[in-house]
Amino acid sequence: MLWLLASRAAAQPVQRQRVQPTDPVDLYWNGRHAREQAYYSVAPAGTPRGVLLLLPGLGGTAERVFKETTLAQEAARAGLLAVVPTLNNRLYLDSASTRLLELVLTQVARQYPAMGRNLCIGGFSAGGQLALAYAEALVRDSTRHKWRVKAVLGVDPPADLANLWHRGQRSIAQNCSSLLVRGGQSTLKTLGDAFGGSPEQFPAVYQQHSAFIDTSPNGGNLAWLAATPVRVYCEPDMAFWRWHFCATMQLEDLNAVTLRQLVACLQRQGNTRAEYLETTGKGRLNGRQFPHAWSIVDAPECVQWLQTCLNR
Repeated sequence: MLWLLASRAAAQPVQRQRVQPTDPVDLYWNGRHAREQAYYSVAPAGTPRGVLLLLPGLGGTAERVFKETTLAQEAARAGLLAVVPTLNNRLYLDSASTRLLELVLTQVARQYPAMGRNLCIGGFSAGGQLALAYAEALVRDSTRHKWRVKAVLGVDPPADLANLWHRGQRSIAQNCSSLLVRGGQSTLKTLGDAFGGSPEQFPAVYQQHSAFIDTSPNGGNLAWLAATPVRVYCEPDMAFWRWHFCATMQLEDLNAVTLRQLVACLQRQGNTRAEYLETTGKGRLNGRQFPHAWSIVDAPECVQWLQTCLNR
């Protein structure tokens, strides 16, 4: 009982810190465009032994991350500072989102100067794509950055943006659900406007911005994570998607195939700590079944894995 009480007391309340007084490039959307850039955090009782940076999905607010998963709270109990920035309006890592993450980590390091520079990065959906991409950038530029990426996790992320483009095309062609059609149209417009057109027209641009690209033997940017522990989570519940959204959907219309390929690509490069974790019946959103959700992660077990990565 004493251990349980101490464990519950170890995590502090969620705090909000402002990073920039304005958000001129619309990095964050919470029903309206944000007026400033910030981050939310949960600190451990003592000096943090590192940081767990968690990135929301597209349109998912930073505040809701603390309600949809207990990863932040579990991490704080384990001695990590859990940080969730106000970044939810990007499908790919651009200079503005990179700048925000750098500002957040700089401010965190200034607030906790005695903390080690151990960094774990995770994200949900589009945030998972950003998490993988940012980890790759930090490893690639390790001489410039002091942070040491100890582990990366993605919760059902669309890691291959070329694949995401083609899935958007299929959603429009299937024309089963207005929600999926609008999602496909939004994906094609966002990527087309940013990259100039389709993956066939601009393959190098898609490879440059994707955390993983299946058409490259070493996965493109993924090769930078060949020595880093990586986990990706997925719940490919085809029965759910076919019943609620589109009877003609195939497994290739979900993230599962790409994520299996991503892990296989890392393993071929000698990464023995790359894992694909597939769940069943764990996806919940607002109390209802939904397989694309933070809840597919077993938070206590995941934090145990993070601790193992920190200790190596």
